[in-house]
Amino acid sequence: MFKKILILFIVVFFQSSSSYSREFNYEVYGLNLNFLNIKFNTSRNKLYSIINSKGLAGYFIKSKSIIQTTLNSKNNTLSYYFNSQSKKKSKTYNYKKTNNEINFDNIRFNKGKNFKEIFKTDLLNTYDPLSAVDLMLFNSSLDSKCKNSKKIYDGDDVYRVFLTQNKKNYLFIKFKDKKYKISFSCRLNYKAISGHKFKREEKLNSMYLDIYFSKISNNIIPVYFETNTKLVPLKMYLSTILTP
Repeated sequence: MFKKILILFIVVFFQSSSSYSREFNYEVYGLNLNFLNIKFNTSRNKLYSIINSKGLAGYFIKSKSIIQTTLNSKNNTLSYYFNSQSKKKSKTYNYKKTNNEINFDNIRFNKGKNFKEIFKTDLLNTYDPLSAVDLMLFNSSLDSKCKNSKKIYDGDDVYRVFLTQNKKNYLFIKFKDKKYKISFSCRLNYKAISGHKFKREEKLNSMYLDIYFSKISNNIIPVYFETNTKLVPLKMYLSTILTP
């Protein structure tokens, strides 16, 4: 369950720029403890994220994840890579797309009888998690109507994330020495398609992220996120934006 909550956090935070790069830093809190830090950078041909988990009161195992999407405009290819490491295990997922079509050679379609099989048709018109946000959240048409959705393949599962309107519960968000005026809020929802365990489908489809947007330097930026897990409520704050 936590892996999918983490994927939701990751999915929400990326945009690309054709003229410059930016680095964003977020801090995730549970039980008033900062247990997860997310750093991600956007540039013309690459999106990447580094996620460091400190563990949370014994609930979550300390881990580190790296996610990267690389674009090669010369041969029109996209490479997606995900790696997560902890003391107990390591997971790696990767795939390539050429002319917007996934190379099926390393795709695991059937994980076993307890999992919903992935079909090749499920992978049509999918985006990697990082590219999805570039098209979904950081575009000139994004507003309080929150109308957008994308089908995603993260190298393991296929699912759809979609925005719905959300009540703006906060006028301002304060975090340390920063104060952000909230323009509007959307809810990010999750819909499992294939690759997941059958018994987890109901829980996966109940996941959500409430996202609060602020206008910063004429850009709409997500500055605060919150959700509830089975164990603890999670909150994430924008801590820094670096523009080299």
